[in-house]
Amino acid sequence: MSALALLLLTLFSQASEAVLLEIDPARSEVLYTPNSPFPICTVDQFGGIDCPPPAPPQAFAIAGNVDANAIHEHWQFGFGYPDVERDLLNLITSNLTSEALDLGLSLSGDLGLMSGESFEIQDNPCFLFVGPGSCSGWVTGPRTGSEGTWDGQTLVWRGFQTSYDASFNYTITATVAAVPEPGTLWLMLLLPALMFFRRGEGQYRSVPAIGRRRIDR
Repeated sequence: MSALALLLLTLFSQASEAVLLEIDPARSEVLYTPNSPFPICTVDQFGGIDCPPPAPPQAFAIAGNVDANAIHEHWQFGFGYPDVERDLLNLITSNLTSEALDLGLSLSGDLGLMSGESFEIQDNPCFLFVGPGSCSGWVTGPRTGSEGTWDGQTLVWRGFQTSYDASFNYTITATVAAVPEPGTLWLMLLLPALMFFRRGEGQYRSVPAIGRRRIDR
């Protein structure tokens, strides 16, 4: 076996099925604070510097969905380097609605490191790096970070996004989205057809399909 082949990493990952979550707007919000890096200050009559107070944060509701996918990883490197076992949480958002999005909030999701039911997400490029060797990199654009808990039913996700002109702090609570039972789903599909049936030769009338029976005379 070549030296190059011996240096290759072997990754074994076991991912559970993604769980669709629905954000609870009553328990979720985004705080928006505009940044003023160069405030316009004036000199008062006593020679003091008078600067305007920072703008208060604005609170916005947020709704939509989050796909939560727990991933177990097993890394084997060889050369006497210890194996690595870890659990990750992949969060992907969809159908988000919030006025904060129009102001610059970007919340597409990210990959976090789990410890029990808690998780942490960092924008450090080397945050999830494992194995021999070294890692280096830098962050371009807004700084971000988050943490929270995931117990398989409820996600509590708290994080921030800071850029040159604005800061966002969000708290999101999401629970497993309700899925209609098979019997209920079939009834929903058949209900429009059941609302119409033939009554009398060559005539059709619209009648309620439930709680009604045909009487032959």
